[in-house]
Amino acid sequence: MASLRNSISRYRILIALLIVIPLALLLGIYVRGWFLLRQFENTSPMHAATLLADNGEILATLGEGPSRYIPLETIPLDMQNAIVAIEDRWFYEHPGFNPVAILRAIYVDIRAKRKVLGASTITQQLAKNLFLTSRKTLSRKIEELVLAIILEQRYTKDQILELYLNQIYFGKGSYGIEAAARTYLGKSASELNLADSALLAAIPRSPSSYDPYINPDLALERRNHVLERMAALDMITEASRAKASATPLRLSRLERGPAPYFVDYVRKQLEDKYGSALVYKGGLRVHTTLNMDYQAAAHAAFAAQEFQGALVAVDPQTGGIRAMVGGRDYSASQFNRAVLAYRQPGSAFKPFIYAAALEDGWRQNTLVEDTPREYAGYTPGNWQSQYWGPVVMKHAVAVSLNNAAVWTLHSIGVDKTIKLAKDMGITSLVAEDRNLSLALGGLTKGVTPLELAGAFIPFANGGSRYEVRAIQKVLDQDGRILEEHQPRGVRVITETTAYLITDMLKAVLEYGTGKHLSVNRPAAGKTGTTDEKISLWFAGYTPSLVTVVYIGDDQREPLPGYGSSLAGPVWAEFMGTALAEEPPWDFPIPRDVVTGIPIHIFSGLLASEECEWAVDSAFIRGTEPTEYAPCSPEPGGSGQLSDPLEGPKTEYNPTPPKPPNPSTDELVEDSPTDLLVQ
Repeated sequence: MASLRNSISRYRILIALLIVIPLALLLGIYVRGWFLLRQFENTSPMHAATLLADNGEILATLGEGPSRYIPLETIPLDMQNAIVAIEDRWFYEHPGFNPVAILRAIYVDIRAKRKVLGASTITQQLAKNLFLTSRKTLSRKIEELVLAIILEQRYTKDQILELYLNQIYFGKGSYGIEAAARTYLGKSASELNLADSALLAAIPRSPSSYDPYINPDLALERRNHVLERMAALDMITEASRAKASATPLRLSRLERGPAPYFVDYVRKQLEDKYGSALVYKGGLRVHTTLNMDYQAAAHAAFAAQEFQGALVAVDPQTGGIRAMVGGRDYSASQFNRAVLAYRQPGSAFKPFIYAAALEDGWRQNTLVEDTPREYAGYTPGNWQSQYWGPVVMKHAVAVSLNNAAVWTLHSIGVDKTIKLAKDMGITSLVAEDRNLSLALGGLTKGVTPLELAGAFIPFANGGSRYEVRAIQKVLDQDGRILEEHQPRGVRVITETTAYLITDMLKAVLEYGTGKHLSVNRPAAGKTGTTDEKISLWFAGYTPSLVTVVYIGDDQREPLPGYGSSLAGPVWAEFMGTALAEEPPWDFPIPRDVVTGIPIHIFSGLLASEECEWAVDSAFIRGTEPTEYAPCSPEPGGSGQLSDPLEGPKTEYNPTPPKPPNPSTDELVEDSPTDLLVQ
């Protein structure tokens, strides 16, 4: 006994501290809670974030903010009951927190070894929304619980419910039931019926998951679950539940605005970084990179497009997004294909193959093998089984020869190409992409239009990668700068490689697969068509603008065209309109590069005036050939064609390809293949 008393005496200070410190902390939180509550009651509501275009013009105001505060008596009883039924059935009985629910949640989470069940009451949720961040930490949960007790001491249950319904976030920038009712249903909160009330009550648990515009089936399922809870709690009759459950979804038409997909993209970034409360109630001013004239040109170019798709344009000198169209009709579909649609890029991926070859010391006149060949069971094919045999790299790029691209990838190695593509900005590559189908864009996951546009930036600016971004600067309501971005490029390929690729991609528009596309200025680009014409692409650029156009059916159905015939014209129309007032300046030539050297397509040697099969090429000074090709009026005794696209007669293709017809695009496309995966 004496020993026990001695032990207690020895540790009494420690025991006292273990009791006093937590009590002191709780007292501090309690006092701070009353201070925060008083501050809230004395502060007028602030405004939602304002987005500005690059010229300072107002682009959008995010959401409705807290909207007009409405008293509880103007909110239908069905709406009040619906939110209580689904969020906190014991709301009118507990003192601000629910001990039984907390213990049950702890037990379930421990058994599952992860966060599974929530236990926050309406009062706790209100405390979090008014005073705290969304961080899920133990200290924040303790603060939330103490603040909930303070709210219960300060207000009646009806006052708490009124505050909650006027403050809770319903998604789409809508804080409060009035804003939500007008956003989703086009009516005042006072006009809500039972089905409306259950639908809105279904959203706050997860506004993105239960967004009725994006996930209508899931939203309806959740709405009907709310109705079942209400019936189980005798808030409504079974007949009323059945009638409301059978009510179809009737949503109001979303306001479009000049750049709705871009606004959603910026909204998501702001919410992730600053939280919904600051974004919609903090008075932020957000300077974006969007150019309103470019955006108008993008909408005009896409307006006549009968198929789904996306367009994104970026500044190659800064990485700023200048225009974005994420779909044909925002009102019909808010899915942003510019940033969320991962699709195989087809031959639009080929420039990365040839860039890796140039970085490895290859030249534009290096002969690449466009012949039928098998690689460990993988047999790629050209369009209509037409092959050119050995041709220079530049010509293989211009007319998009599949077998030549696979042969090149096999020769330089897949690992080098994957590393270069990742360095340039292709972030969606996975381990399964380490195979030769990479040469034809047969990516496992695919790429997004925005990702591909970002990866083309180094080609356009001389070899530097820039982070693709939509936000230039963010200021708080007092004008303090919260973030500001200064463009910082990282060199990923040499200046000469960037120019040599650009020179080859200019040939695509000069005489290759995109020769029917005109933007009346120096430009470079690449077509892309995947297996069965499911995804169509055109990725192209000038010195001042990189633009990628994707066309594709959301259900992955084949399309009646190719990258050059469907995506290409949209690209050309946009570029022509957007850059109409800009002088047609050319890509700067590096000092150690020589250009305009005629090269014989089949030998890679200098071409004399007698060589009709020639293409002007560029070289790093000192690497250009000095020997002339043995050209004659009738090479090989088979006669000579005047148009390079007509193709040679070879042992692999006894019949020359027909001349191209840009209206049907049968030959000027990049040869879809049925072997995109190994």
